[in-house]
Amino acid sequence: MSVRPAKKGSSLRLPERTAAQLDELVRCGRFKNRQTAVAAAVERLYGEEHRHLTARQEAFTRLCGALQLGTTRESLHNAELDRLDWESGQR
Repeated sequence: MSVRPAKKGSSLRLPERTAAQLDELVRCGRFKNRQTAVAAAVERLYGEEHRHLTARQEAFTRLCGALQLGTTRESLHNAELDRLDWESGQR
């Protein structure tokens, strides 16, 4: 016994150009009908948006890591001592 995914009805009002493009995809045999074409388009769009969001999150994580530069309390303390030594030598 196979389980079919639940389907939910929907009604869309599409611009004429979009409807014509959709019909052309069906006419060319790329998709069985409008429903499968729209479902494929939504899945592709969702996948692209998910990849885009994931890439942005990864870039943010890399940026945060780059900004940390391996900084520790000790390295900050040493840098401050170096700065004070340098400033005291400038006077």
